[in-house]
Amino acid sequence: MKGLFFSRYVTGLGDGWSAVEPLLRAPPPKGRYHAFEEYPMADYLRVFDHVARQRFPGAPREAYRLLARGEVEVFADSMFGKVVFAMLKDPGAGLLRYPELFHSMTKGPTVSSVREGARHVRVVVERSVGAPEAILGIVEGIVLTFDESPLLDVQLEDDRRFTIDVRW
Repeated sequence: MKGLFFSRYVTGLGDGWSAVEPLLRAPPPKGRYHAFEEYPMADYLRVFDHVARQRFPGAPREAYRLLARGEVEVFADSMFGKVVFAMLKDPGAGLLRYPELFHSMTKGPTVSSVREGARHVRVVVERSVGAPEAILGIVEGIVLTFDESPLLDVQLEDDRRFTIDVRW
C-alpha cells in the first residue's frame, strides 16, 4: 500500500502512534511515510483499524466504511489525484477508473468495474483483504465526490470476493 494513505492516520493518532507502532511489520522512523513508497498492507490495515475504532466508536465495520470514504479525498488532494479528477465528469467515470487507480496504489486484491447503465456501475473485488466495508466506503466516497448520493447493493460471494452494484 502506498504511504500516501498512512500519513493522515499517523497525524490523527498523535500520541496514540506509540501504541500502534510496535504492532507493525515495517514502521518508518518517527511514523514518516513517504507518499509513493510501498508499505505492508498488514500495517495499513492495523493503522486503519486503530484510527477507525478511535474516530467512530461503535460497530467496527461501520467505522471502516465511514473512515474509508475519506481515502478518496486524500487521493484527490495529491498531485496525481488532482490530474485524474480533473478528467472525470461524473461518478460513473470515477468508478470506471477506480480499478486502475486501486492497482496503482495497492498490491494484492484485484478490482474491476463495468458500466451497467447511465447511473449504474458494477464493481467486483477479488482476493480482498480486510473488511469489505472499507472498499464500500471508498466506492461511496467516489460517488459523494461528485455531489451525488450513493446506493449500494452488495453480494458477498465468498470471504474474499464480492460484487457492488453502485447507483446514484
